[in-house]
Amino acid sequence: MPKFTFINADMVSFSNNKVDPLTVVGKQSCDRNGHVFYIPTTMTAFIESGKLAKDLFNLTKLSIAKYDDQTRSTLPILIKHHGSLCEIEGLTVKRQFKVINYSSAEIDKSKADLVLNQLLKQKNLEHIKLDEIHQLHL
Repeated sequence: MPKFTFINADMVSFSNNKVDPLTVVGKQSCDRNGHVFYIPTTMTAFIESGKLAKDLFNLTKLSIAKYDDQTRSTLPILIKHHGSLCEIEGLTVKRQFKVINYSSAEIDKSKADLVLNQLLKQKNLEHIKLDEIHQLHL
């Protein structure tokens, strides 16, 4: 089964709508679209407060976008913030959108827990969500 590293460095394997928690305790759920989520217990408060989007733990989306660990060593995210972001080892800011206060960035999965902890300490951080790849099929 493909393995996925979440933004907080917790890992699961996922295939055929089956989740196998590898380094995490959490809760599996499914939305009305059939998308499978696995929410680590330690991340619930950050989702409820609006700091983290639930889609960061949407295994259906992560799988479709091919964000599994074998395919990608980074996790693409969008960060909503005011002002500049501090430089963080393991975080590569690809583009800063000044009009909408978002930055497109990638987190090195091997440093995900350290990066997330540093991001959450920044007072100008509003929200982090998954940067999804959408493909058009003509």
